[in-house]
Formats: sequence, structure tokens, C-alpha cells
Amino acid sequence: MPKTDTNPVIDVGKACRCLFALALLLVVSAWHTGQAAELKPRVLRVGFTKSCFQGVNKNDAEASFKTFLATVGRQRGYELEPIVEIFDDLPAFVTAINEGKIQLAIIDPWQYLSMDILKVMPPYFTPVPKDEAGRSYAILTRRGSEFHTLGDLRGKDFVRLEIGAATMGQPWLETLLLVNGFGTQERFFGKIEIVGKPSLAVLPVFFGNKHACLVDMLGFDVMKELNPQIGFKLQVIATSEPYIDDVICLSEKGWTSEKHKRDVIQSMTELHLEPSGQQILALFKTAKLVPFQEAQLDTVKKLWATHENIHRKVKP
Repeated sequence: MPKTDTNPVIDVGKACRCLFALALLLVVSAWHTGQAAELKPRVLRVGFTKSCFQGVNKNDAEASFKTFLATVGRQRGYELEPIVEIFDDLPAFVTAINEGKIQLAIIDPWQYLSMDILKVMPPYFTPVPKDEAGRSYAILTRRGSEFHTLGDLRGKDFVRLEIGAATMGQPWLETLLLVNGFGTQERFFGKIEIVGKPSLAVLPVFFGNKHACLVDMLGFDVMKELNPQIGFKLQVIATSEPYIDDVICLSEKGWTSEKHKRDVIQSMTELHLEPSGQQILALFKTAKLVPFQEAQLDTVKKLWATHENIHRKVKP
């Protein structure tokens, strides 16, 4: 069996997004209120899965956002008691949502399709990483090498980017291998290394230390801008359709008032217009939040259907 290296680095991408969501709630909760003396402490419940933490040190991420929350709270004269729960598995997360224990959830689209939460926690927003609501993924090899197709990579060393801001690369790669009859990643590739930054995936291939890598195209484009030689020396041998990064859901119940919920929605819509909001979005490599539309999930649903059909065929 090929050996898989897993590097337990933790990523700011998703877990911090949940803390980022708390920041949003804190800001807007005092948006239209009166004097600070009239404000009462509120409990806000946010849940996310353990997989949300990928790419950065968890303690550093939590500390920076708690500081941000405290600062904004003092400026607004608002007291917030955030209660955040990390769920080890998806069924437990779904149960907590259905039981009304979560007010806000940020979910990667692959997980979202497997969750039956629409009636109690419908989607409201999705992040836009650049100009469009979608992120493509690519498999890269060194130009001039013997690796021109996916099949050429059998038994070769592979580096896979795995960060909270780009969660759809893993299911796309898995489905691509199954469609081509190559089996699982662990059986097809030689040694797999999982990394938390685009540079850690791209540079080993660029310098010839690894045979291929999986990255998101936005990260690859940034690296090419910084060093045009990367674009000259690396080639794309497979690329995905664009997939949305996340689905941001708000509970139908549990708010102090409907006005409070409306304020949260309005604040998230205008986040990119506020300097402090722009800083948060830049941290998450997101341009802004846009209203969720069902069509944004079309490419994810298509991939999901392909993946499920293949699994049904291979089951005895």
C-alpha cells in the first residue's frame, strides 16, 4: 500500500470563518440599538466541524479573532457571549442544527449536499473569492517531464493542497480518478503529501522534487504573477469546473428578534464596503459575500451525482 503523509497543520480558512461569523453578529447586533447601558448580554451559538481547522495554528487563529471581537464589542458597547462547538462528525452537526442549537453555520458545499437542514437552516450567502462565485482546481506537472496525462502519474509522488478556503479539490480529484478507473488516491499515487499553502504544493513540483500536485487555480495564478517562471515551467494536465467555496446558513429560529436577523443579513451584504469588513475578507481570500442562489450549486451537484453513480456501480 502506498504511504500517505498527513501534516496536521490547521487552516484559518473555515474555522476562522465561524469566528468571523461571530464578529459579524457582534457588529450588527448593536447596529441600530440605543445606549450601551440598555444593552443586555446575548449568547450566540455557532457550530462547525473539526475539519474546518486546516492551514494555520488553531490557537493563533482563535486568539486573533477573540481580540477582534473584544475590540469591536467595546466600540459598540455590546456584550457578547459566544458559544462555539466543534463537531467531530457530520451527523452530530446535523442533529445540533435540527434541534435548534446552532444559529449560524458555514458549510462546505460537498458537506451541505449531504445534510438535511434546509427547513431549519436555509442558505443565505456564499463567498466570492475573486470576480465570480466559484473556484477551479488543477493538477500540475513540470513542463518537459514525462507526465502529460493523469494516467502517467500512477505510482508517482503527489502533493495535495487542503485548506479551508478551497474544500472542493479533494472530492473533485477523487471523482476524477474513479471516472478514469484508477481507484482511490491512496492506491493510484505513490506517496501523497498534504499541505496547507499553495506554495507548498507548487514549489516542490517546480523544483522537480515532486511529480505532480493539486492546487486551486486562484492560488496558482497568484504564484504565477509573483514568479512568471512558475507559469513557464509548470503545465496543467487536468482542470475542474468552478465550485463555490462555502454555503452560509442562518437558522430560522433562535434570534432575539426578526429585526436582529435582518440586521445580520444586511451587515453581511455590506461587509465589503466597511474597512474592518474588508480586512476580514482579505484574510479569508474572499472579495465579498453574495446572496446564495441555487444555481451556484449546479456544478457541485453534477460532481456529486457522478461520484454517487460510480459508487453504486462498484458496490456488490
